[in-house]
Amino acid sequence: MQITCHPDSLSSLRAFAAPFPCPHCGDLMVAPYMSEFVVGGEIRHHWECDACGAESATSIELTLD
Repeated sequence: MQITCHPDSLSSLRAFAAPFPCPHCGDLMVAPYMSEFVVGGEIRHHWECDACGAESATSIELTLD
């Protein structure tokens, strides 16, 4: 068995684990309260800020080589 590393893919993987700053107050949000896969290769994260209560969403496009 051979382990293969694709450095280009690592940056998109880091996007799943990185804290996201609230666009309203700037407080860091650690985990979305919901994530969904959208047909066509997109993952949407839905966030709610613990500090100010504002809701927001981010999306990550998946690229399959």
